[in-house]
Amino acid sequence: MKKQSSTAAAQGSCRAFTLVEMLISIVVLALLILLVTQVVNTAATVVRPANKHIDTDTQGRAILDRMALDFGKMLKRSDIDYVIKQPGVANYPGNSGGHSQGQGKKASSGQELNDWMAFFSQMPGYYPSGAQSPVSLVAYRVNGDSNSQSYLKLERMGKGLLWNGVSNAINPTASAIYPIVFLPATIAGVGSWSAAVNNSNSAASKDSDYETIGPQVFRFEYYYLLKNGNVTDTPWNT
Repeated sequence: MKKQSSTAAAQGSCRAFTLVEMLISIVVLALLILLVTQVVNTAATVVRPANKHIDTDTQGRAILDRMALDFGKMLKRSDIDYVIKQPGVANYPGNSGGHSQGQGKKASSGQELNDWMAFFSQMPGYYPSGAQSPVSLVAYRVNGDSNSQSYLKLERMGKGLLWNGVSNAINPTASAIYPIVFLPATIAGVGSWSAAVNNSNSAASKDSDYETIGPQVFRFEYYYLLKNGNVTDTPWNT
């Protein structure tokens, strides 16, 4: 009697999973792995655009902070030149005339619709050898040179100027070094500043004082907030 009981106990303890149970376990495990994979992929899809948005906001904030500093130190005088957006040269006599590119238009073949600007500001820049002044020629543009590494990227030029007296002649030579000029002399009239008023594949558009400040910024357009509250691309009341 004892022998039969021990034999039955041994047979019961040696029982394993059946093939059906193993298959069910594998299917359940596969479904769990698939579910976890889908959750991870969905989370990554949601987080990736959020990170890109954060990077874009961070870069945009840095650019706007840089512009705010330049605008805050801008020389506001009636006897110096500004290169800004306006409808036409005739409406801004005695100055470089700026441009009328942006205006929210759609580009046609070969048309440049990005705005640009150039002005004098009391900010440090890249100075040549000589007596450095506190004034620089500051310019912003989206590079329009298709042969440049910074093509369609936002650039800023900070050309440090010397004190007045280093030169008493305005001529078109690209190597001449000038201080700040006063009207009727204009930014466009100084050969070494040609890149402030040109933005193409020409040699006049190249200047080593430009640096990329917005590698992900390919569109640049600005408007004026007038004292009457109007937002317009014309820098005066019409």
